Amino acid sequence: MLDHSATTVSSAEKSHLLRVAFLSVGQTPRMDVVPEILAQLDLPIAATEFGALNGLSDREIVELAPSPSEYSLATRLSDGSNVIVSKPRVAERLAGILAQFGPSDFDLVVILSTGLFREFDSRCPTVNAQRAIEAGILALAAQGDAIGVVQPLAQQVQEVSIPALASYRVLVSHASPGDRDALARALVDLAESEIIVLNSVGFSEADRTMVARASGKPVVLARRLVAGAMRLLLDGRKDVARTYDTAPILAERLQRLTPRERQVLSLAAEGLSNKAIGRQLGISPKTVEIHRSKVMSKMEVASTSALIRLIVSAEHPGL
Repeated sequence: MLDHSATTVSSAEKSHLLRVAFLSVGQTPRMDVVPEILAQLDLPIAATEFGALNGLSDREIVELAPSPSEYSLATRLSDGSNVIVSKPRVAERLAGILAQFGPSDFDLVVILSTGLFREFDSRCPTVNAQRAIEAGILALAAQGDAIGVVQPLAQQVQEVSIPALASYRVLVSHASPGDRDALARALVDLAESEIIVLNSVGFSEADRTMVARASGKPVVLARRLVAGAMRLLLDGRKDVARTYDTAPILAERLQRLTPRERQVLSLAAEGLSNKAIGRQLGISPKTVEIHRSKVMSKMEVASTSALIRLIVSAEHPGL
């Protein structure tokens, strides 16, 4: 029995609501994250939030602090305070919540943490924030850009270990979301980067605006990447052109796709293999391969990297 949830319903007719589950590594509701994502989407969504730390006592939360040998995550409690927890142990708690969802429980599941470098088994279509931003960083780096990554914790600076990035130039610094002074100091470390990535859903649109103005560089926001991935998976029920009115080229190409092709596009843009996509959508890898080929043709791109950059650019005009 699920008892981790808090529900927020956007303004829309109840019969047309899309059921979306947001999974957080902290406690819910995440009023600092979810409302902003919903506002970016402007879709009729019934959002149910699940927190890996919901229902735990203060002592139980303290016991989840990382040991010296464990990677860590920064997250938020329901009272607004921040806490640092063990990445592997909280990931297991999150996986336990996800395992309880049946195929028809939600139209979409969103894993909000950008620090969980692992796969999660899901019987619902799923957006993994970490995969989405990792794929975005790879696509940007493949264009020859020097990428600056801002992590929320100092100890996470050494954790940006994406093997495919080994041959690219990636600079890493840290700052807490909302800490303008720390963000300004991080920009000094990232002075030689061409594009800056705020690598946590904790960073807000206000943080992105501040960093963009101070640096004069394009800034990629994790929340926007998550919203873009959600939009692609939920499309087919709303007008694509209206939600992409800042990127007419992408809007026109997206309208060529069937709802299933948009689902394949979104999951491919997270870097998933055909087998993993097929598992999420309940279709064979061969069928995924056929859909993927049609997507590439209709979107007029020659590689997955080019496809991802097109999508990232739509969420970040001027990139």
